[in-house]
Amino acid sequence: MSEPSQSGKSRRFVLTTGGLLLAAAAVGVAGTAEAKMAQKGVQYVAKSPKPNMNCGNCASFLAPAACKIVDGVISPAAYCMVWSPAPKK
Repeated sequence: MSEPSQSGKSRRFVLTTGGLLLAAAAVGVAGTAEAKMAQKGVQYVAKSPKPNMNCGNCASFLAPAACKIVDGVISPAAYCMVWSPAPKK
């Protein structure tokens, strides 16, 4: 068991409270800006090996060269493992 310090707070209380404050701050920062995944992490390739499955017809593609999920410049002819079909117009 931890003994109360001179201020009356135990070491466990101070560490737990500090940890919770740090976690809350981290959640606040993460909640304001969504981090995108690295191209390497999603197995991004500049030219799609799969017919009819490329970034240009993916639901996450943002013309002319971006993605909602993957970071960096994205080619419409590329492909990655998070590809999902765009809704039909």
